[in-house]
Amino acid sequence: MKCMGTGMLPCLVATVVVAACGAASTSPSPSPAATTRGTALPLATLVPPSRSPATPTPAAERTAAPTSAALVLGGTWVSPKAGVTLTSYTTSLSARPTASGPGVTTFTKVAFSATWAGAEKKVVCTATKPSSGGAWTCKANFLVLEVPPGTVTFSFDVYGEGVTTASSPDGPRAITYAAPPPKPTDADLTQIKPPDFENGDNTGTYRVDWSAPAGYADEFLVYYTEECPRPSTEANAGAPCFVAGTPVDISQLELLAKAPGNARSIGVQVSEGDCLGIEGSILLRARNAYGTSTFAIVKAAPVIWVAPGDAFC
Repeated sequence: MKCMGTGMLPCLVATVVVAACGAASTSPSPSPAATTRGTALPLATLVPPSRSPATPTPAAERTAAPTSAALVLGGTWVSPKAGVTLTSYTTSLSARPTASGPGVTTFTKVAFSATWAGAEKKVVCTATKPSSGGAWTCKANFLVLEVPPGTVTFSFDVYGEGVTTASSPDGPRAITYAAPPPKPTDADLTQIKPPDFENGDNTGTYRVDWSAPAGYADEFLVYYTEECPRPSTEANAGAPCFVAGTPVDISQLELLAKAPGNARSIGVQVSEGDCLGIEGSILLRARNAYGTSTFAIVKAAPVIWVAPGDAFC
């Protein structure tokens, strides 16, 4: 077969029929994408698929970004132990502060509070630095704070720089305050009526006054004694028979009067002599369910010493 043209050229066998060489073949030539088995595959589109507009996530389904937990202060009790009985007028309060969570802080103080019958919660002492063992400790004086005997409930708060205060992180702690009343102070004796010796009456009337913290005493007891523990010697002549710390022989005491726990004065009658007036000593003490106080000296008799051959009075 020869093609018509300017020269005689061999016919090229091709998979594509050139229209210029004659009439087009009635059978379509295989596509270049045909497989070796001659089966035609669909042409891949070059147009990217259309994208639907982005649909916003409903607010209710949005997840918040995780945040770090804040630094939290805490603490644990060291003393006193729960339920103990305290008999001293002072006690140590101690706790160990803690902190958990991210970040750091510096503890600044641990404040201890207390409440008791008839009183609102109040701070009783504050620790401002730790001991070598890490506990924060301070002392509370119940007398100064006017804490009466009975149930006392403690708690503590922990403070740190730049963080929220931990309020009672280890809960309250109740104890029994079972102290005897303290010794009465400022004891004084005032004469109300002198004896009428001319009419045979040797009894003088006096008022005993004193000071004492409220809530401690159930009663006050006024005694008279003619005992003089200090030896009757020339060196001791005129010295008081009783001073602070002098032991008292209770078998030698005569009860003059009793006053209720809320009293701070009481009247007494005392026998007097013509020469020395009240010849003995007058002592005062307080008492409650937990014990008695030491004696307060209302009036101390002087040591009597008479030189041999001298007349007394």
